[in-house]
Amino acid sequence: MKRRGFIKSAVIMSASSAASMSVPALANQSWHSTAYTQRLHDSELQSKGIINPATFIKNPQQTMVEISLKSRVARRYGSKVYVLFESKNQIDIYDDKGRKVAFVSLNMHVKDFAVDEKRQRIFVVGETTYSIYVLDFNGEIVGSFGEFGTELEHHLNGIKSITCDEAGYVHVLDSHTNNIKLYDSQGVYVKSYGPTKIYAKTRLLSIDGYNSITVVGGKFADTVYKFDISGRPLG
Repeated sequence: MKRRGFIKSAVIMSASSAASMSVPALANQSWHSTAYTQRLHDSELQSKGIINPATFIKNPQQTMVEISLKSRVARRYGSKVYVLFESKNQIDIYDDKGRKVAFVSLNMHVKDFAVDEKRQRIFVVGETTYSIYVLDFNGEIVGSFGEFGTELEHHLNGIKSITCDEAGYVHVLDSHTNNIKLYDSQGVYVKSYGPTKIYAKTRLLSIDGYNSITVVGGKFADTVYKFDISGRPLG
């Protein structure tokens, strides 16, 4: 039985067999990849001149030492890079020269985020991991969607990863069901999708994409599934 989940605040601005491949090809995409969005590692940030911020902590000898903060989430969208560093309450925005050009303040702990530049929105997963909050570029919460549970198809219980496609739809990787929940640009539940039954035991780990959707899974993150933005498998 399908039910539709609606945004809890004001209406937000408005939009099987899976092919698998080896992850290294995906991991080796360059900064100037034709893909509009890409998840990045610290080494990729540093190679483009983005310097990890530092902080001071006390070591066991009670001496203050400087440590470099690692990125918790780093995503490229076009020519801009959005980075959430550990212990920071903001998403820093960099240009393609590695220069910090802006930031978005956060008033909650964020596990993952996805950016909708076209509509000037940021979707964030907070501490609950069953709700998605919608922020404007000033960091203000303008809406939320998602409902906790395990019984109904639209229920969420442990969001692992999210991405936003070109239509403004949000794809949510749920750890309990090990599939992807698709919500339209207004936060209304549309459908669930994922690898077919033959691949169903593969644990899904993260999701990315804009014109198409890429899902990484497997014990060693060594399998990639590709879908179009409606959830149909590609390959």
